[in-house]
Amino acid sequence: MLAIFYNKTSLKDTLIIQIDAEIPSKIIQKNNFTYGLSPNGDPIFINVFHFSKLGDEPNGYLALDDTINAVIKKNLDIDLSIYNEGSPFVIGHVVECQEIPNSHLHECKVNVGNETLSIVCGAKNIRKDLNVVVAKIGTIMPNGLIIKKNKILGKESYGMICSARELNLSKYSYNTDGIIELDKNLVIGDRFSSVFVNSRKE
Repeated sequence: MLAIFYNKTSLKDTLIIQIDAEIPSKIIQKNNFTYGLSPNGDPIFINVFHFSKLGDEPNGYLALDDTINAVIKKNLDIDLSIYNEGSPFVIGHVVECQEIPNSHLHECKVNVGNETLSIVCGAKNIRKDLNVVVAKIGTIMPNGLIIKKNKILGKESYGMICSARELNLSKYSYNTDGIIELDKNLVIGDRFSSVFVNSRKE
């Protein structure tokens, strides 16, 4: 899984790349790069400081592209493309949405393509038949939060339905008062990054 975030202001001009939720056994500092390695030498995370001097200046949640991969390969000899098979953020479809009594929460069944996840969501705009952005178990959010299996009011939750704010996307045309509401015609289970990159070009 690969999650890439950049925001020149809130992240202090740092590109953050999360490859795994594992705790690194070794952390290395090299020029403008800090990266963590697993016991077998695989990268866990990479922080690129002063990224505006090395590449483009996009904001928010990013897809891996040739520019980012070229910067990492040139400076660290790491090819991120081999870690890009899965996506921690996918397009999901809410097939069930039930209120949890005496709370503002809902228990949702969300189809993410290859499985249906039970997710507890507190957003005001959550409802059945909505296409949403889902962060799967093990996803590392822009604020450093790791999505884990959770139990809320006795209901098990296997992921998070994301808002624009949680993905640092408030400058773009997504609803910032609740979870992101995606187009009905999108393919369930696809990576959200492909949708987001296309929307930024419009």
